[in-house]
Amino acid sequence: MNASTSQGMRQLSITQVMDLPARPHATVDVGAAMWKVVDEMKAKGRGAVLVVEDGALVGIFTERDLVNRLDHSDVLWSHVVVKDVMTPHPTVVRPTDSLAEALRLLIQGRRRHLPVVDDRGKVQGLISIRDLLGYIASKFPEDMINLPPNPDHES
Repeated sequence: MNASTSQGMRQLSITQVMDLPARPHATVDVGAAMWKVVDEMKAKGRGAVLVVEDGALVGIFTERDLVNRLDHSDVLWSHVVVKDVMTPHPTVVRPTDSLAEALRLLIQGRRRHLPVVDDRGKVQGLISIRDLLGYIASKFPEDMINLPPNPDHES
């Protein structure tokens, strides 16, 4: 690992989730129908929606869920209630968690999105792998530009 890579990893370990630029996040009530869920995802330009009940996070529903958990041959699929197809009790991060921890959770869980919640479970936001990669690219542009074309080969 070269000095630049080492510095980059150190930066990820000390930078907190709350330091990422905020982006809008999509939120729906646990009783929302799929048509409302999809509308909210489109309106906010996000690939996931956070599902809340009485203001607390209870689940997440993603584009992947939209494709894999609904029977689109059923003409009433858009009226399915999100509670019946969401992922309950999703893995979350806190605003004070490091970006390295968020990245670890995303990679190990093969996730694309992580809800950000405070200590009481109240939704603070949503981060995606794209958000993290964008941050890394903005902080270390030369490292990103100088990557070899095939990651298996050294430059």
